[in-house]
Amino acid sequence: MCPNAARLDGGLWRRLCEWCDRVGARRIPSPALAAPGASPLSETACLDPLALREPSRFYPPPPPVHPEVREKLDEADGLAIEQLAFSSTVPLGIAANDRVAVRFYRPAHHHRSRFALLVLPGIWRQDRWFEDRFCRGLAGQGVSAALMSLPFHWERALRGTPSGGCFLSGDPLWTAAAFRQAVVDSRGRGAPVGVVGFSLGGVLAHILMALEPLDLGVSVIAGGDVAGIVWESPLTQAYRRAMEARGMTRSRLAALWAAGNPTSYAGRSQARRLLMLNARYDLLLPRKFTEELWQTHGQPPIRWLPAGHRTAFLFGRTLVEEILAMIGPSVAGCASLRRGEHALQ
Repeated sequence: MCPNAARLDGGLWRRLCEWCDRVGARRIPSPALAAPGASPLSETACLDPLALREPSRFYPPPPPVHPEVREKLDEADGLAIEQLAFSSTVPLGIAANDRVAVRFYRPAHHHRSRFALLVLPGIWRQDRWFEDRFCRGLAGQGVSAALMSLPFHWERALRGTPSGGCFLSGDPLWTAAAFRQAVVDSRGRGAPVGVVGFSLGGVLAHILMALEPLDLGVSVIAGGDVAGIVWESPLTQAYRRAMEARGMTRSRLAALWAAGNPTSYAGRSQARRLLMLNARYDLLLPRKFTEELWQTHGQPPIRWLPAGHRTAFLFGRTLVEEILAMIGPSVAGCASLRRGEHALQ
């Protein structure tokens, strides 16, 4: 996964990273795709003023979940991979989407697993190539990883639609319902003692940190102010236009999505250790939203990869090494990063 990509850093590499982001912005699903029927989440619920003071009102803790399906997918090279499935406790009324799938990567011998992470992928991920390599890399170092499918992604996609095609739509209430389901599906699963999220998954991870006591929280290429990101990012301009056609304004969208804005929960993070990993040449996530998230969370350690939003995934080995360093010598023999060690630059 391009461990030496940092040596390419320079003007040509930066232009390549930016070109990849521009190409990626032209390959997203159409905002015309939408889940059928009216949103199961009301405007009143989204605008509940108590939700920001008591986030569990919007993201209720689920009861204990026992997997309905558990099967071994692979066991080789000292690793075991299992597939688990359970029903979402906040169903949207769509059978395919309301069944949550999780791939669990662990050392083949249970006693060699010394830490566990919940892994939340990014939006519109069509395959698991990167996530599979990333989770295998962690499990090979004694860190079990539970890779969860987000609403309307992978096995949960509606027939005839691309993965993630119905998560974000021109209807902000449907998007809020999918976002809420993703967070609640992630809560209270017992085994994970940390969370790492990529892009949209990074935003979800920060919300989860405000809801659950975690030993470690890591966000990768994530930012705050979800409404602002959707309104300004080149990636989502078609969605902005679709919402504007319905009479939506940025201020109204920010109010409807306030419970999904991780900066709304400044000072509430329950993660004992927090690390942000972001891309210096990211065109799809305006830097000001990353800085806002960093500031409101007390300026935790932050690492800037010499990459764009899409090319950040070339740094899989670096990401694994950074996470192992945060976990500390009990797993990888690495010294933990100190709070504030990396300045925003």
